[in-house]
Amino acid sequence: MEEKRRIAFVLRAIHNQIKLIIRKSLPKCEAGPKSQLQGGILGYLYHHREQPVYQRDLEKEFRISRATATNTLQVMEREGLIVRKAQDRDARLKRIQMTEEALRGHIRIEAHMEMMEKCITEGMTEEEVRQLSRLLGMAMKNLEGLAAKYDALPQENVPDFGEENICTTKRQK
Repeated sequence: MEEKRRIAFVLRAIHNQIKLIIRKSLPKCEAGPKSQLQGGILGYLYHHREQPVYQRDLEKEFRISRATATNTLQVMEREGLIVRKAQDRDARLKRIQMTEEALRGHIRIEAHMEMMEKCITEGMTEEEVRQLSRLLGMAMKNLEGLAAKYDALPQENVPDFGEENICTTKRQK
């Protein structure tokens, strides 16, 4: 009889495997990210380079606090990965952009990530890849809703998991 594996554990194992492969195979760059968050931010800036990106955009995209974003961006600026430029209309609002050196390094990383994507989806049809993406998006949305519910509760009122089902959506048959 096949053992039922919890989805959260499978996703965690996949995450760990991806991190391991990236650590072993990613092209090394002098001006490269020093953490997974820095790499994610550079990827976001790369894919949004035609539009202005501000700190609040990164906080929302990566679900990080203002303090974490501020500290990470300060380190990235110090290491020459990004520049922050004050806007004419509001000097407090600073547009974040990759440096040329970081951009050159990230182009190589993008090619590597494309190879990883092909490896992950090998053997899947285009429809299966779309379906997987859709299902993972649903799972993320469900988890965001659950996190919002917990954020709204005082810590002493967090329910015992055995007491009630705090997920409100019904399973599709």
